[in-house]
Amino acid sequence: MTNLKSSFWSRFLLMVLFFLGAGLIYAQENSEDLKSINRWNFFLGGGYGYSESRAGLIDVQAEVQFTISSNVLFGLGIGYLSDSDSDHMGGHFNNISGGMMGGRQNMTGGYNGHRHDFRVIPLTLSLYYFLPVNSRIDVFMTAGAGYYWVSLNDVSTQRQNALGPHTGFGFEFKVADRITILAQGVYRFVNLDGFTSELHPGYREEMGGEEHVEGFWHHHHGHGEYHFHESHEEQEQMMEDNTPFNISLNGFSLRAGIKFGF
Repeated sequence: MTNLKSSFWSRFLLMVLFFLGAGLIYAQENSEDLKSINRWNFFLGGGYGYSESRAGLIDVQAEVQFTISSNVLFGLGIGYLSDSDSDHMGGHFNNISGGMMGGRQNMTGGYNGHRHDFRVIPLTLSLYYFLPVNSRIDVFMTAGAGYYWVSLNDVSTQRQNALGPHTGFGFEFKVADRITILAQGVYRFVNLDGFTSELHPGYREEMGGEEHVEGFWHHHHGHGEYHFHESHEEQEQMMEDNTPFNISLNGFSLRAGIKFGF
């Protein structure tokens, strides 16, 4: 499997390098087109991001774009994706502070909550191809790849990195010679492996409150439910049913912003 992944990314990077080379050759042959347009552009925008594992995300991006012809430019961008949740903090369930439903029926309990903060910093390289609609409006297609630095904070902070391609489309509206309003939709293909759930000290109670047991909760991502272990169990035993899980960033981003030409 590792060899297959390595082979895929090698071919993908070669393809990106091919497009870069082709774009530079095209730019040299059409250098006269650059006399009347902005050679450098700076885009700043943000919006809504969605991923298969994390659902809604705050999404912001800054990008420097270099024009190589009247229709083609390259962009080097850096972004920020994030979300936070406190679902695991509990609240009140059947008058039990911090209550939650566990992996066993007719049981409830809670634990010392930890806020789950999810952060992504993508560094992206993109190729844009523009098609003019009229003197003020252009539509464009884009494709490229990014490197993603990801952190997930629970009891501790876990970090993973991944490389993935993206593609999308959008449009621009020119409001002045050097100012453009831009909107775009981009779909990315990124998966991260090897995250683990962490143990939270807590308790379990029967619905009638007849039994109170101290122990540890963790979320089993494969089953999509919470599991409870009593405090006298060995940690290795507690984690036997808590296999590593993956986070999929496969999903789209919808952004709008402003672009300045230089």
